[in-house]
Amino acid sequence: MSNHEVLLRGSRFDVVAIDLPGRDGKSHRREFIQHPGAVVLLPLIDQDTVVMIENERPAVGETLLELPAGTRDPGEEVLETAARELTEETGFRSGCLSIACEFYSAPGLGDELMHLVVARDLTEGEQQLETTERIEVKRMHRREVTELVQTGKIRDAKTLIGLQAFLFQDV
Repeated sequence: MSNHEVLLRGSRFDVVAIDLPGRDGKSHRREFIQHPGAVVLLPLIDQDTVVMIENERPAVGETLLELPAGTRDPGEEVLETAARELTEETGFRSGCLSIACEFYSAPGLGDELMHLVVARDLTEGEQQLETTERIEVKRMHRREVTELVQTGKIRDAKTLIGLQAFLFQDV
């Protein structure tokens, strides 16, 4: 967004306004979230076991079962973010990180581009959580994941995209 007005500068993203030309010949103001991008990790212990997290999410007032994820720091490469977030949120380190796909998380709200990163060759360690994070690590078997998805127990979009790759694609 080259021609925009910053309405709010946040620690992780900004809220900006742009004026869009309408079919009616008038200008219409729209607000969007301008985001530096993020990663979502698919940490695989083996072909049937994935590392997930229970993550307290104050914005929705719930603890959600999710794949680990995080925002890219300025100038940080995707795989650097992935390695950092994997260790911070789960304690695991990966000997093999690869980008499976990229997607916009909510293009009606903002420009956050997420990269799904598959993490293999995992070594267990200790979490390095941010002071406000409350995260519990869970090892989940393919059968459990399938049931949780089918019964609507997983409600986080980036996690559903990552688990689709785990369950239905050869990642």
